[in-house]
Amino acid sequence: MNVEFSRLQATTRPAVLAHLQILSDEDRFTRFGLEMSEAALADYVDRINFNRDIVIGVLYRGLLIGVVHIAVFQHEGHPCGELGISVDSFCQGKGIGRMLFDHALEHARRRKVNSLRIQYLRRNGRMASLCRGLTTRFAQDGEETSCQIQLAEADPAAACRYEMNDGIELFHADAVAARAHVLFIHGVAGDGWQWRENFLPYFARHGLSSTALSLRGHGGSPARANQTLRGYEEDVYHVLEQLADKPVLIVGHSMGGFLTQRVLDGNQRIRKASLICSVPPWGLLPGTLEPVVEFMGDPLGKAIALQAAEGKPAYVNPDNISAQVQVIGGSRDRLIPPEVVAATARSYDTEAVIIEDAGHAVISSSKWQAVADQLLQHLR
Repeated sequence: MNVEFSRLQATTRPAVLAHLQILSDEDRFTRFGLEMSEAALADYVDRINFNRDIVIGVLYRGLLIGVVHIAVFQHEGHPCGELGISVDSFCQGKGIGRMLFDHALEHARRRKVNSLRIQYLRRNGRMASLCRGLTTRFAQDGEETSCQIQLAEADPAAACRYEMNDGIELFHADAVAARAHVLFIHGVAGDGWQWRENFLPYFARHGLSSTALSLRGHGGSPARANQTLRGYEEDVYHVLEQLADKPVLIVGHSMGGFLTQRVLDGNQRIRKASLICSVPPWGLLPGTLEPVVEFMGDPLGKAIALQAAEGKPAYVNPDNISAQVQVIGGSRDRLIPPEVVAATARSYDTEAVIIEDAGHAVISSSKWQAVADQLLQHLR
């Protein structure tokens, strides 16, 4: 069988659900370790955090025939994961599960995940076979087996603190004798983990402490009954209040860049800011709204994009911002294209920095360090 492997995004939720629904009762039971109703399957798929987790699919002639999901979380300051895998019954016994498993381990190592936990039933011989030969620890509890796979040694320099503050998930990295503090704000469909994975440890190594938040309804932060840009702005103000006078630089990506501009409006305390692939101060114009809405893989993202287009909250007047603003974009960004980035930069009397061969998700791509180095240069 000629198959292809692909990192799955939020737009593939319906395909992932359809794959799980056609599993046999036995395959579904061994995948989850319990009986899963249709409603439970739908709830599981709806809760997958495609931004933070590692979700890889295997496709045969365009049909999703297998999925591996690593739910990524923080344990004792370091990234860990819990792995589950499923393959359509008609494709089993062909080595597809092994290839999918190996792809998952490769992605996990690249994402700096230190260890993986796998829970499976004793009768699940295929999963037991996948775990053999790795640096593993096994524990048996009745019919269930727990397998711990060590992928890398924990690096103390990459450790981050985790905190839940009034319903807002926070990640902190503390530099020794820090010379400044940075607050990172993500965009729609993102969360604080985008910054926690690379930016926070990198900045700590350069003598800068930092904090990344997950806006309510993102990552580990529970949602409000009504999600709005105004509510996200309140989340940022709340975190700034908790950090007292620490931040000297605020960094925002996409919608987070718009929120950055909102909280800087009339703020004399924060002296520098960086906008990455940011919604411009005038919001999203009709000509740029359509690709943004199309890109969003969930109703929340579309609703927030529409609010940004309608000026809810009000647009930003750059004349009211005293901070020195840096503007960064990606040469291949279709959502906030380089010409929009350049127009935003002109609003702040600066030159845009364009990262070559980078798309909208530049902070989560292989180009993240090019962005980080530009941020560090802006702080000098």
